[in-house]
Amino acid sequence: MRFRLVAKKYCRCLTFSGWLVLLLMLILLFRLWMGSVSGWLSLNHPVKAKTLVIEGWIEDYAIKNAVDFYEKNGYKNLVVTGIPITQWHDYVEFKNTAEGAEAVIKGDGFKDTVYQAVIPRSVTINRTYNTAVATRILFEEHPGWGKMFNIYSVGVHSRRTHLMFERAFGDEYKIGIIADTDRTFDPKYWWKTSKGFRNVSNEFVAFNYVWIFFHPDYKAFERQLKKGFAMDSIRHLHKKSKNEFN
Repeated sequence: MRFRLVAKKYCRCLTFSGWLVLLLMLILLFRLWMGSVSGWLSLNHPVKAKTLVIEGWIEDYAIKNAVDFYEKNGYKNLVVTGIPITQWHDYVEFKNTAEGAEAVIKGDGFKDTVYQAVIPRSVTINRTYNTAVATRILFEEHPGWGKMFNIYSVGVHSRRTHLMFERAFGDEYKIGIIADTDRTFDPKYWWKTSKGFRNVSNEFVAFNYVWIFFHPDYKAFERQLKKGFAMDSIRHLHKKSKNEFN
């Protein structure tokens, strides 16, 4: 047997025409993806429920649309999630987005109770999941609400919101999602503006990242939130006593 270090092998490879056809197919698939990804991220899948959870960061028009949806569909409980307002914190009236959203809701004459599910100032990452944990804590304090609810969000953020709430609440809850239209860009041609391109591409990457890699320990996040709330209370008391001293 002859000793050899290399050997010739027969293989097939694409011709210039083959590469051209492959490139055209990839361009076509990419174009189809561009036309459908915004709608895929803007998930609309409501369930029959009596509790509506509004993401407190959404703009005023969407908050008002959410309240109209609440009233027209016979809801009984309204929850607004909130993240801390860290910019100009000591100089603005509202300390979190839930307070601002509630002001918009009450400003139009809404009479029902508005429950707030807010995360503490110390929590600066995984905010959507943390608001979901805060919402679950609120649900556990109100067992009469049952285990079905809808979330009201906006645009391409809604699919990730739905996933984060499902992971926080678990299989025992049935969670729906409503996505209002994002008026800051045209969802059909999102790539034609920097805002649309940034929002859609960021959310597409973010959703796939959390879907693959983010599998949190709910109890650990719950402990983190409760610790943060305690820290906020101490900070508030310290600030109050300092103001009284001055």
